[in-house]
Amino acid sequence: MTTTTTQQPPSDYFNSEFEHFIQTQISGLILIERENNSELNREQELIISIDFCKKFLIENSSKKEAESDEMEKRRSQVLANLVELKLELETHRESLIIGDDTTNIKRIKYHEFVMQSVRGTNVYCEVCLSIIWRLIQYWRKCKVCGFRVHDKCIDQVSRQCVSTQIYKTDFSLSLQICPENSLRNQNFRCAECLANISFDEESDKIPRLCDYTGLFYCSRCHWNDSMVIPARLVRNWDANKRPVCRATKQLLVAIMNKPLIDLPKENPLLFKFVNNLNRIGRLRNDIMLMKCYFVSCKIAKKLRILQHLNRYQHFVETDVKYSLEDLIKIATGSGGLLKDIESIVEIFNRHITQECEICRGNAFFCELCSDEERIYPFSDNVAICKGCLAVYHRHCFDHASKRCTRCARRRARRKAIMMKTEEEGE
Repeated sequence: MTTTTTQQPPSDYFNSEFEHFIQTQISGLILIERENNSELNREQELIISIDFCKKFLIENSSKKEAESDEMEKRRSQVLANLVELKLELETHRESLIIGDDTTNIKRIKYHEFVMQSVRGTNVYCEVCLSIIWRLIQYWRKCKVCGFRVHDKCIDQVSRQCVSTQIYKTDFSLSLQICPENSLRNQNFRCAECLANISFDEESDKIPRLCDYTGLFYCSRCHWNDSMVIPARLVRNWDANKRPVCRATKQLLVAIMNKPLIDLPKENPLLFKFVNNLNRIGRLRNDIMLMKCYFVSCKIAKKLRILQHLNRYQHFVETDVKYSLEDLIKIATGSGGLLKDIESIVEIFNRHITQECEICRGNAFFCELCSDEERIYPFSDNVAICKGCLAVYHRHCFDHASKRCTRCARRRARRKAIMMKTEEEGE
């Protein structure tokens, strides 16, 4: 005798059925509302869904004990849906407030203020100096300099954006170490807002020195922020942070990644005393020499090999300009700049000397010796003729008193052409 067993549905079957029931009910309510209001938007749909979930939880808050376990599962499921719907509603409203529309940007004093998210830590308004409670207060931040302000305080902004300085064609960083200045030279006033300041103990506005400008500021314009000073880094290789005013901090943050410092021109002796800096300088020189190979190599163009330097784009454009961030990383050993550049140069070197026949075909052979080994401008222990850029072994070139055979042939050829021209003229 065989017994038939009834197959039981999976444990989550009833949950999925209930979820389908809830979604059907919500969809029905939205359809009814859309018939009455053809302009129903997403926010209104979410509000209808949230109200339905709230109503369900209230109506089913008290049930018989026999149904309590099953009802508790359903209430938990509806509660989870309610939380998700509320989060979606908050995100939707936030996107409407912030958005990507350029009309949402407020431009005051050359700042470009954009509405900010409610998420994150609370910050201070730079106008009223009070805390910005992100959950209950609208606030904006400048896209260029990071100036933060309540939306209600935006019309009181007096400090100009640093974009008025950094976008000038002749802009350059001040590389003069903070000069000793007297508060008397400022008429005992803040250098920015002109508020009265004094060293008197009874004064509530003690002057604060900015180590970049060398000027004194009040506590509203100087929050005791600290930054690495470009002049001290370039002149003394000093990467210690020092107090700066708010305007200076915003300036230095805005130009942190811009290659503005011509270090070989400003302080060439640094390369002799700082090993890592000297190493970076030689690697950057090699990159510029390798770039000549990549420009004429169709395989390198297809591989887009120079994109390895995307994070250090200015290394492809010049070998003398450094950004403030570059110098800080080299001085402090943070960020792995040297290791990154060494690995990238190794990739470039392998492509030119081993993998690419086109690049290998542009190699040099030393004409001053019988060695048939290929050499390149970026190889170790080579010398480059300044006249024709031919490459030789360094010891061969020095032994030949730095006389280039290619230049000698060119001179002889030009002389022969000139003599032939003179003979034909006679």
